[in-house]
Amino acid sequence: MTRREVVSLIILLVVLGYGAWKFINRTFRETRTQANVLNTMVTISASSKSKNIGAQIDSVFAFIKELETKFNDYDPQSWVSRLNASEGKAFPMDPDVYPLFEIADSLHRMTAGAFDITIKPLYDLWGFSDSLGVVADTLVQVPPDSLQIVETKARIGFERVRYNQQQVILPAGMQISFGALAKGYVLDRAVAYMKSIGLLSGYIDCTSSMVFFNQKLGQIVHVQHPRPTQNQGTIGNFKIKNAALSTSGDYQLYFDFEGTRYHHILDPHTGYPVPDVFSVTVIHPTAVWADGLSTALFLMSPEQAIEAVKQIPDANAVIFYQSENEIVSIKTQGMKDLEWRDE
Repeated sequence: MTRREVVSLIILLVVLGYGAWKFINRTFRETRTQANVLNTMVTISASSKSKNIGAQIDSVFAFIKELETKFNDYDPQSWVSRLNASEGKAFPMDPDVYPLFEIADSLHRMTAGAFDITIKPLYDLWGFSDSLGVVADTLVQVPPDSLQIVETKARIGFERVRYNQQQVILPAGMQISFGALAKGYVLDRAVAYMKSIGLLSGYIDCTSSMVFFNQKLGQIVHVQHPRPTQNQGTIGNFKIKNAALSTSGDYQLYFDFEGTRYHHILDPHTGYPVPDVFSVTVIHPTAVWADGLSTALFLMSPEQAIEAVKQIPDANAVIFYQSENEIVSIKTQGMKDLEWRDE
């Protein structure tokens, strides 16, 4: 065999070896979207070594739909609805729900009681449906009577709820909603499920909440402008990598009455929507904490909210609010590391 033939053979073997390596390590990527999942439009994108990746993603949607039913307080058969109908009797705790009680407890204390999962009667009074971030198809277009608000507030108070890993005791007349936490919890569980079935990387996009995992590069995310115009639909952007984000805004579910906007983020202390705050975006390693914090910080003054989130490891936030009839923002220092840019 001549020298040229040896070299040619080596090149051929290298090419064949590289081709075999590429074949063995090939990956497939697919993106699918479904409506009416978590009562919104959900997009799941993932990569996998399996060419049946479409079926894998479909199984993730099925997983999400099954898990979310526990938290739907407008489904009479859900765990939450059955607890709400327990009339003060001890009710068995669900292992998927206990972590949400603990987070709700922490956020309740952090906000001096403003974050309160027993706020459901007040949501119902206003005509807002907030289970899993659900928006009601038909909103009451007039604020409720002030006396009704006072009477309803008497049925709110998370500090009266007794719970442990075995049971919950919800005082008669009180009702809970996990609308500010359940979506994030479901997303975290869904990501864990995606990894368990062999999906290598990807993201889940639920419009106001997103979670990314095993991404090699940071992803640019745009924050919706709270008062969009024809020329400007977003107000800023940042880069996120393998973390979760959640945005709470006064534009997500609201009605206008006599020149005032009434939105669904209600302060249980006053019984009315939080004034002068437009949106809160939180970035956190977990979707459930991003979800809960975006609502909790909304319920605090912007300055207090930023100071509070500074105490939470790996959490960052940007808050848009009204000051002297202008939209202004306040951010954690960590937003610089996330390459925040105003638009």
